[in-house]
Amino acid sequence: MKNLVLYCKSYRNDLHRVVNLSQSVAKFNRDGIPFYVSVPKSDVQLFVKNLDSSVVVLEDESIYSGTAPGWIQQQIVKSNFWKLELAENYLCLDSDAYFIKPFYIEDFMYDDSTPYTVIHQQRELFTWTSTKVSELGFNPKVSFTADRQKIMNIFGRTGRYYDFGPSPVLWSSKVWKSLEENYTTPNGLSFENLIEHSHSEFSWYGEALLAFKPIEIYPTEPLFKVFHYPQQLLEYKQQGVTEDMIADNYLGIIMQSNFNAPLTY
Repeated sequence: MKNLVLYCKSYRNDLHRVVNLSQSVAKFNRDGIPFYVSVPKSDVQLFVKNLDSSVVVLEDESIYSGTAPGWIQQQIVKSNFWKLELAENYLCLDSDAYFIKPFYIEDFMYDDSTPYTVIHQQRELFTWTSTKVSELGFNPKVSFTADRQKIMNIFGRTGRYYDFGPSPVLWSSKVWKSLEENYTTPNGLSFENLIEHSHSEFSWYGEALLAFKPIEIYPTEPLFKVFHYPQQLLEYKQQGVTEDMIADNYLGIIMQSNFNAPLTY
C-alpha cells in the first residue's frame, strides 16, 4: 500500500479538464506521487486513450456499485476510495483543479504517516460574500453553518464552525475507517445515509477526525485558490492578479466547472 497518492473522480463531460489537470501533474510532480483517476466503467477507455499511461484509470464501480443519484454517488465514490487499499492517504482532487507550481510529498504530509488537515473558518470567502448576498440570492455563510450544525449535533460537538475543504483535500484512510467503525456500522447506516443527511463529505471527514482522533491534527489552510463564483474571477482579473501571484500562496487553482469557467486562470 502506498503512503500517498493523488486521486480524482471524474466522468466524460469533464475529460478536457482532467487532461489539463494531468498535464499539470506531469509538469510539477517532483516526487512522482502516483496519480489515480476513477470514472464510470463506460468512460474508462475514453480516459485511458486521452491520458498519459502514468495515470491509473479505475472504474467507479470498483469503489461503489450502488444506484444513488449522481451528486450523492460522486461524494460516495470520492470518500470511499480508501477502501481499495491502494494508499494510506490521498489528495482528493476535482476535475477542474490544476497545479501551478512544483509540489512535493512534504507539501501534504507532516511526517511519514500523518497528512496535514485542511481546517479553517472560511473567513476570506465569507467576508467577500457578505457584500454579495443580494447578488447571489442567498447567504453562503448561513447555509454553510446549517449544514455543519447537522453533523456537529450527531457527534455532540459545540464551538466554532470549521470548513474542512474546499477541494483538494487531504484524507487519511484511518479517519474514514474510524467513522465507519465508530458511527456508521454500529448504527446500521451506510455512507449514502450520511450524505443524504448532510451533503458535505468534507465535514463528515473533519468531524469524525475531531470526534475519534485517529490521527494527530496538523492544520493547513486551503491548498488551492478556488474561484467559487464568476464574480470572484472577474474581480481578480480586474485587480491585475496574475497566476504567478497566486502561486505565492497556493499550489494550484480551481476554475469551477459549475459556472463554465475556462480551463486555466
